[in-house]
Amino acid sequence: MIKKSSKVINLGCRLNFSEAEVIKNILSKNHLQKKIVVNTCAVTNQAVQKSIYEINKVAKTHPDYEIIVTGCASQVDKTRFLNLKNVRRIVDNRYKTQLFSYKKINGIKNAKYRFPDVSEYSTSRTRATLQIQQGCNHRCTFCIIPFGRGDAVSLPIGEISNRIKKIVEMGYREITFTGVDLTSFGEDLPGKPKLGSMLRRLLSIHPNLMRVRLSSVDPAEIDEDLMYLFKYEKRLMPHLHLSLQSGDNLILKRMKRRHSREQVLEICKKIKLTRPEMTFGSDVIVGFPTENEKNFNNTIDLIEDCNFSNVHIFPFSPKKGTPASKMPQVDENLKIQRVKKIRKTSRKILSNLMKKKIGRKVEILFESNKKSYTDDYYKVSLIGEKAQLNMKKAIGSVISVRVVSKKNDRLMAEI
Repeated sequence: MIKKSSKVINLGCRLNFSEAEVIKNILSKNHLQKKIVVNTCAVTNQAVQKSIYEINKVAKTHPDYEIIVTGCASQVDKTRFLNLKNVRRIVDNRYKTQLFSYKKINGIKNAKYRFPDVSEYSTSRTRATLQIQQGCNHRCTFCIIPFGRGDAVSLPIGEISNRIKKIVEMGYREITFTGVDLTSFGEDLPGKPKLGSMLRRLLSIHPNLMRVRLSSVDPAEIDEDLMYLFKYEKRLMPHLHLSLQSGDNLILKRMKRRHSREQVLEICKKIKLTRPEMTFGSDVIVGFPTENEKNFNNTIDLIEDCNFSNVHIFPFSPKKGTPASKMPQVDENLKIQRVKKIRKTSRKILSNLMKKKIGRKVEILFESNKKSYTDDYYKVSLIGEKAQLNMKKAIGSVISVRVVSKKNDRLMAEI
């Protein structure tokens, strides 16, 4: 008899991606067959439509499979997704990384189940993602995600420490701390510990934890401890991804963001002055309601001033139920033009920074010949005679390579 294995279709953010990997492992390890889990996204209207398209597609191609839907889009509009063909049930976002959501077992649903168990991480032995925060207490005018993820909840520091110990013992060399609103970590815990103070404490407790990354940081929440770590802690990798959204103060105010362009400039300047190898990334929304040419150009200027080498660009998409959906909208064709311009700007910055790497030796956490990452978060592909050798033993190791050229968004390097 041919086994009909299960699969996961993922849409959306980096957190969704890491959760999808956990779901895949749950299905595989427990030999759960004939299930398709669709992990939906609600960040834009296009993401919702894409989620619906994928569900309808698998309903046609796999009519005898159980379709299970989870993620923010199905959380926000459960009835709409339950009514799609062959959808058996919706799994609550809080419990989608738990076995009891896919197999009948005895389990008590409480806050701790919002966080994946360490045993369900990928077995790649390179980089582990550790979710330490869930939900969001802020209400940016464009964002529907708090309605899909709920209020902010933090994993207690003692439990984080236990999980770090297990992850290191499993053979991982690097951990990426992630969450929906990562820098709000600790607001619900006794004493309200901040992200920076928690990281300083855990890095001291776990000297064998050699490499740490943060998924995304709110500029408004970078305190002295977190600033210190980015400036002086070598185990915190030299790449900072900021939840920027706009580089114009008026638009930021209308978005109900809590930072200013001046704060972002100051953060990048201070860190770069002490740690020149630091690189920066950002999320940017283009065509937010009322955004004029001056507002847009301020965003372009900030991207250039801070040398953002990794820019995630989102054309604004009005979400029903959010204040921004009721504001005066920007013409769709103008949004397209601005997206092209900002993409061209970010690619130019990336290309110029990559050219400076040519001829230099860099360290990478080796994942595969096709793609690994430098400490400062550039993609690397290995070429040359040595790269053709069996590199399986090197997976998960930090190796030194020499950059010989660049190709599109990737550095080409030799061992």
